[in-house]
Amino acid sequence: MPIFTYRAVREDGTSVADEFTATTSAEVRQALEVRGYLVLDIQKKQVGLRGAGASQKDFLIFNQEFMTLVKAGLPILQALEILHKRMEKPGYRSALGGIIEAVKGGTALSDAMAAHPAFFPPLYTATVRAGEQSGALVDVLKRYIDYQKRTIALRRKVRSAVIYPVFLVIMLVAVLAVFFLYIIPNFTQMYSDQARLPVLTTMLVSFTAFVVSYAPVIFIALVAGVVGLSFWHRTPAGQQVLDAITLGIPLVRTLLTQYYMAQLTRTLATVLRGGIPLVQAMDTTAGVIGNRVIARRLLESRELLTEGVSLADAMERTKLAPDMTVRMIEVGESSGDLPQMLEDVADFYEQEVENKLTDLTTMIEPVLMLTMGIVIAFIVVALYLPIFEMGAKLK
Repeated sequence: MPIFTYRAVREDGTSVADEFTATTSAEVRQALEVRGYLVLDIQKKQVGLRGAGASQKDFLIFNQEFMTLVKAGLPILQALEILHKRMEKPGYRSALGGIIEAVKGGTALSDAMAAHPAFFPPLYTATVRAGEQSGALVDVLKRYIDYQKRTIALRRKVRSAVIYPVFLVIMLVAVLAVFFLYIIPNFTQMYSDQARLPVLTTMLVSFTAFVVSYAPVIFIALVAGVVGLSFWHRTPAGQQVLDAITLGIPLVRTLLTQYYMAQLTRTLATVLRGGIPLVQAMDTTAGVIGNRVIARRLLESRELLTEGVSLADAMERTKLAPDMTVRMIEVGESSGDLPQMLEDVADFYEQEVENKLTDLTTMIEPVLMLTMGIVIAFIVVALYLPIFEMGAKLK
């Protein structure tokens, strides 16, 4: 979700300048006014191109090395200088150089990192800020590294489960394209003199003629559709609609809900472990969630929290989480150990996602293979049916 910077005045007259994650600037203004702030200015934060920042692997390696140096007793500035000398990626090296200069000038580490959001996301800088304030930076970094590893592992499992079915679909489309654009037109030339063809063959010949005649138009329409959908998905309205649609797809609805619940609870637990207050933690977590519908409901739950509602009740009212999750969070709030309960919920959902991915992959593979076999069998039967009929007549 977009990140906005704002300047506002509190009810007691003190000023505040901070960041806020939301869909639009209007949403930011509304949320701040609910808190009693007088909003002076709101600007969308520029975080650079997606490809300009660090990859997940680069960021994980940086954190592991940074934590090791700090844990060994090196001052933060010296640890950063060592990492700066060893850094090979130009963009990351430049960002570290800017952070070092800012820290030398008296800027807090978290604030210096926040100036480079393409490399240091808001979730990370908020966690580091909490570690600085509590004096437990090493512990905070350890928890964040564990969070990174779990997040990367879950995404890798999802990606691996999707790759093979996508490959099968691409192969099916490629095989059908060869059949309709080359094999079938050449094969059906043999029937040009035949007055009457079987119904299946007539259907196949007519459909093939349509595909061959309009192939360029179909191709351009498909490319235009994909490009248009991609651009629309980058807009707030497009993301909202498409994210809502994906959560409504019958076959993957449960899987996606569990995936986002694992992401939400794991992130929220990590931020809370860092000592960040719950309301601010929910703000930070909303910026990480990959689905705008879930993120919006999380922000709505946060607003209810500011009105004195418990987290479990807020989630139930906004329909943010399934009943089981709400009940477990209610227990966590009652026992006074909400982060631990959130981690337990995240562990459960991550295991459920892994199990469902295995089941889905096992089910999709034979379905796609069967579909491919039926389509090809239909084409072959339709092509050879006139030959079989001619053979029967000759007998």
